[in-house]
Amino acid sequence: MNSKKFNIVQSLFKDDFPVVNTAAFKQNGIHSRNIAELIKKGFISRIRQGYYVWEHNNADIPEIILATKLIPNGVLCLYTAMEYYGLSTVNPAEIFFALPRGTVAPSLPSNIRVNVRQMTRKHFELGISEVKINSVPVKIYDIEKTVCDCFKYDKEIEKSVALEVLKNYISIKNRNVQKLLEYAGIMEKKKTILPYLEVIL
Repeated sequence: MNSKKFNIVQSLFKDDFPVVNTAAFKQNGIHSRNIAELIKKGFISRIRQGYYVWEHNNADIPEIILATKLIPNGVLCLYTAMEYYGLSTVNPAEIFFALPRGTVAPSLPSNIRVNVRQMTRKHFELGISEVKINSVPVKIYDIEKTVCDCFKYDKEIEKSVALEVLKNYISIKNRNVQKLLEYAGIMEKKKTILPYLEVIL
């Protein structure tokens, strides 16, 4: 591989994009034989079929960043979103993702612990936001959708945790109760959330 192609490969592994897939390589003129050469020489490692990391940075990439790159259609949700917004004291052992119902979750390396919740298309598309974690853009549900999910998906979220999340949400300055109730209505949980909300407020 010539130096020009090697420089292209290095540029693809900049901080914002720690995981590069085969499609990105091909779009930049890096072919299968080049990828094989990079692996053989120890510059890159394959973490699953078609996805690669720069070998020297592999240990430094947070698990959540690897997971979001390996599940590009997923949205961070439930306990992971709660933790991001500081709504709960629960420390999740897994990374929680939402996918549209009927979507097959991709196989991941055994060291990446992921819990996938399948949602109807209407609920999946509601409240998707984008934030940066470790300077990497990731998709996550906004704070109001996260609160509503705690009541919608009560098989995953205990009632005590859902109430903790609601109380903590009400205590923040930039809360949007109107949006919260709008989401709750769409998710058919307004009658459940409203009585608790009235007591807290």
